[in-house]
Amino acid sequence: MIDLSKNDLLCADNSENYYFCRIRFLFILAQIYNMVQKTTLIAKGTKKKPQQPNLNYSFLIITIIYGCLAVAVPNLHALDSNGTKFLALSLLNLVTFGCLSGNKNIRERPSSCFILFRNGVGMAYTALMVFSILSFFKSTNLAESVLHFTKIFTVFTAAYFVSIFCVTDKRYISYLCGVMTLLLVIDCLSVFSGVILYIQGKIPILSEVKSVYANKNCLASAIFVKIPFAIYLMLFDRKWLKTLGITGLLFSITATLLLSTRAFYLGIAVLVFVLIIFFFIRYRQTADKYFLRLMLLFLGIIVSGTVLFSVTQGYFYPKSKDTYNKNVMSRLSTISTAETSAGLRLGAWKWSWHAFNESPLLGVGIGNWKIVTIKEENLTAPDFSSRMVKAHNDFAEITTETGIFGGLSFLAIFLLTGLAFIKALFRRSTPQSIAILFLPAFGLLCYSFDAFFNFPQDRPEIQSLFALYVGMSVAFSAFYNQGQVSSPPEKSGRWSSKWMQSHFHKSGHATNGREAKTGLVFIRVFLGILYGTTLIFCSFILYENFTSLKLQRLIRDDIANGTFTHPADMFLNGFPAIPTIDIHGEPIASLKARYLINEQRNEEAIQLLKHDRSSPFDGRCEFHIAYAYNNQNNFDSSLVYLEKVYRMNPLFFLNISHLCDMYQKKGMGAKVEEMLDSYLYKVKTNKDAWSYTSTYYVNAGKLPEAVSVIDSASKYFPSDSLMIKQKMAIDRKSMVLPYMTLYNEAIEAYNSRKYDIASRYFSELLIKIPGFAEALEYRADCYLILKDYKKCILDIDLVISGGGNRSRLYNLRGICCQNLGNITEACENYKVASEMGDQDGSNNYAKLCKPGKK
Repeated sequence: MIDLSKNDLLCADNSENYYFCRIRFLFILAQIYNMVQKTTLIAKGTKKKPQQPNLNYSFLIITIIYGCLAVAVPNLHALDSNGTKFLALSLLNLVTFGCLSGNKNIRERPSSCFILFRNGVGMAYTALMVFSILSFFKSTNLAESVLHFTKIFTVFTAAYFVSIFCVTDKRYISYLCGVMTLLLVIDCLSVFSGVILYIQGKIPILSEVKSVYANKNCLASAIFVKIPFAIYLMLFDRKWLKTLGITGLLFSITATLLLSTRAFYLGIAVLVFVLIIFFFIRYRQTADKYFLRLMLLFLGIIVSGTVLFSVTQGYFYPKSKDTYNKNVMSRLSTISTAETSAGLRLGAWKWSWHAFNESPLLGVGIGNWKIVTIKEENLTAPDFSSRMVKAHNDFAEITTETGIFGGLSFLAIFLLTGLAFIKALFRRSTPQSIAILFLPAFGLLCYSFDAFFNFPQDRPEIQSLFALYVGMSVAFSAFYNQGQVSSPPEKSGRWSSKWMQSHFHKSGHATNGREAKTGLVFIRVFLGILYGTTLIFCSFILYENFTSLKLQRLIRDDIANGTFTHPADMFLNGFPAIPTIDIHGEPIASLKARYLINEQRNEEAIQLLKHDRSSPFDGRCEFHIAYAYNNQNNFDSSLVYLEKVYRMNPLFFLNISHLCDMYQKKGMGAKVEEMLDSYLYKVKTNKDAWSYTSTYYVNAGKLPEAVSVIDSASKYFPSDSLMIKQKMAIDRKSMVLPYMTLYNEAIEAYNSRKYDIASRYFSELLIKIPGFAEALEYRADCYLILKDYKKCILDIDLVISGGGNRSRLYNLRGICCQNLGNITEACENYKVASEMGDQDGSNNYAKLCKPGKK
């Protein structure tokens, strides 16, 4: 209490303790103010807001780095930047593990480290890891399973660490949303910059707009999956962060529409629908018109983004036939099973279903989808270059690889997160609980669209977002379920390790509190060492993958350039043990064999390929073995392996042509005809096959069959110059064969410059073969030299009307018209010849028909 009875409150100016008196007076006033404040608060029935602890900025920075790291990491000369990014993510996990291990609060309150395993979402994610490991028993390629599991475990660990950060302090969410929305704005600005270049004609097609991502679809995915961060700021933050969220949402909607990605057109529609329902429910629950204003603001942003896109596409885009240069409805109308992209996806999903049926419980092995589905893809694949290495649907691919329980575990992550948000919404929980569950729920909703139509599991920049959303889902749904929305679990004491204590007491390992505590510490240390060792192992595997990717890039550059610029020993000794297939699905042994065969080390290549079991259904190893045997003139062995390739890849025509060559050497003409006819019955669009088959029949002396084949080919390739030339050659052989003596005499006279005799021979030949274009053209040349210009024009007209539409003929007709005094017609013919690329026609047009000439 304050004693006001003393007079030393009144300090005299001449007092020697004046300054001390004044200080004591100010102190007493402060005490009085404090008492008044307390009295007022008690009167109002309120309590003073407790001071929040300081943020752990190291945890905050690491959380933000998880969201941004994958975007910032370059490929470092690797063939695929994803390998480099997964490696960087695993190294970040090691750093994070060290920070958590050295954090005093985590050591004193270790319960937050177990939250992942006592939460529905966390347990579903953990179950997915378990079923992924069990799928190893069914793996065709165990090395690929180890590599793929390392990647998904790295993402799992990232989500685990994010959940620990968020459970210790949920305030990280605002900072994270701010940074990720800034990154979203940057991505959108890169889209706008690329679109401007497209409008200016500096980029030929919209698919070239891809920023730092692999392609346009990956850029669209990175934008769409980050939209929930902007929405969160718009709904739940204030002042400039709210403005940032509005800006990010407007930019992202506009950019997504500009990128013309149909999957995310559908995603935007669903997102708008779900958010409208959310606003309506909140308005009905609270009767607060603020939610109606938010809904109108949100719809205004959607409409504004759509208008910006429509105006840009309708008035500024070049008038081209670019597939992506269409409005929203036109793009959506292109979705059909006949369309290439949709057809490939449906095909991959069908293969997934068939592979799943073969092993529904344990799956075909994590990472082995691209290996086991090849045997079905081979039946329709025209070559090895069109391999589908991803299912373009993570739900289908994960289920195929890990079995039904693995697929359900993955699906449960999304369903349980959405269910937690819905429960919080309909139970009229506090606004804070709804807010913190909003971000993971809508984040995983957006992610699910990418996962259903693409393969974000293989893209670290999207997996980083998945780790953030799942980590927040684990932490925040735990808060909601335990009723601890307002405070972290450690401070409430509800997340103590009771199950561990109970286990120790039941198992008899401890008889008092001190021994139990010692046992718990021992287990935590053991688990920590085990987990740290696992993370180091993951980093090692991913580093090996990174090393392999750098070598793969050198090989793919050589293949693209058509030259082998590196020695074979560089790759024989340089490739690590993992992986055993490259990112295109080709066995590493096959890549090495290319260089061995190029150096004529055929026997080494054969032995290397024979011992490779990395992809038993691929066929490339067998094809290279056949090639190596052929180089050794061991044609029988080569034929054996060519037949193996044919059984695996019945529509691979390069192999069929080699196989037919072998059969011809063995005099097996009937086998050749059967194989070629069977191929052409199935495939109509391979020009090389039509050409090879018609040539084979010509060489076999079966001209009627050759004519039939080339006539069919001309229907599918009516304007192909090589096909036209081959048809003319076969037609000539077919027609001239009975009159070969007369034809040879005519050609001999023409070559001897006896043009009058040659013209008579060609006239006689034309009587026997009416409309024979080659004879007409030769006779036209003779008439031109003999200055019989009218007959020359008649023959040229017959050739052109018969389909011989060549520039030389127009030039010859121009010369005839000029000599007959028909200058206008001559100029018209010279002009046509010039436009078709005839140099003589161009010269004649310039001399006769340019301005000033008569």
